[in-house]
Amino acid sequence: MRQPINWRRLGTAILIGGIGGAIFDYFGLPLAWMLGAMAFTTVASLIPIQIAVPGHIRSLFVAILGIMLGSAFTPDLVDQAARFAGTIALQAIFVAVVVSTGYFLYRVIGKYDHATAYFSSTPGGMTEMSLVGEAMGGDMRVIALNHAVRILIVVSVIPFYFRYIVGLDVPSQPQTGSIAGLDPTDAIILVVCGISGFLIGKKLSIPAYALIGPMVFSAAVHLAGFTTGNVPRELASVAQLVVGTAVGCRFVGITLGTMFRVSWLAAVNATLLILAAALTVSLVTRYFDTPPPILFLSLAPGGLAEMSLIALALGVDTAFVTVMHFMRLLLVMMLAPAAYRILGGRPPADTE
Repeated sequence: MRQPINWRRLGTAILIGGIGGAIFDYFGLPLAWMLGAMAFTTVASLIPIQIAVPGHIRSLFVAILGIMLGSAFTPDLVDQAARFAGTIALQAIFVAVVVSTGYFLYRVIGKYDHATAYFSSTPGGMTEMSLVGEAMGGDMRVIALNHAVRILIVVSVIPFYFRYIVGLDVPSQPQTGSIAGLDPTDAIILVVCGISGFLIGKKLSIPAYALIGPMVFSAAVHLAGFTTGNVPRELASVAQLVVGTAVGCRFVGITLGTMFRVSWLAAVNATLLILAAALTVSLVTRYFDTPPPILFLSLAPGGLAEMSLIALALGVDTAFVTVMHFMRLLLVMMLAPAAYRILGGRPPADTE
């Protein structure tokens, strides 16, 4: 049964996240409302300040991002289907390397048990991997913390890397139109896409349904030419604020001692993942028609919503990047538990 919303904790979280977003925006930093909120609420969580963004509240705003991402789908994407096959194959190989590297770090250096090391390494959804890992006998709290740190570092580093190292423009705010310029008919179509996609995606148990369902419906109406409208930047900024705040709130209840003990190795792993993605792109880019920045964003294992937002901010084939990360989640969620059993892992006796 869903717990009632603690409005005080939610309000405090949004206030702290809003302050962080506003400060990042004032200084013109990339993806200000998401990264600023994420940074400030992470610090607040560790102080600790009691803040929270319930999952169903986050899902509502993720749906808004899904609508926005759907507008990036164009007829040209359908004509480039061959790109998907090759990159999905590369994604599968890369995920295998990622899991192997992470498992070695957590098992050999971190001395985690088999289940905790394995499911801390699988770059799927944090909630799903934590629950499956617990069912297999792993430490759910450690698994969740490792995934939270992975997402935090990957999503934080990449926008700054692209702006200050590569030299690409990463805007502070979404580059969509203002709410004043949104046609009422377009607004109704987009709202229907969001609600329908959310409900049907949830009913069908689609991975990341809050993002993927609205995105599919939005993509369909844009591809069909029913609308050219998009989520206004004011609402998109609020959605980024909530998503970033939710990432920071994941660290509530974790002591500084536990954070340091677990997160230093997770940080090493996340850094290796970023370097591995960059190295892989440098080695295979000649064999792919996809530009290196897009290929890199398609491999770097951050959160689906967050990586899609980075691609959207960069204006680099958002639809392609989103599809690739969805395929990563699908591959991991479908194959990781089975692979664990093949490798000799077994759930505790009382869960058989």
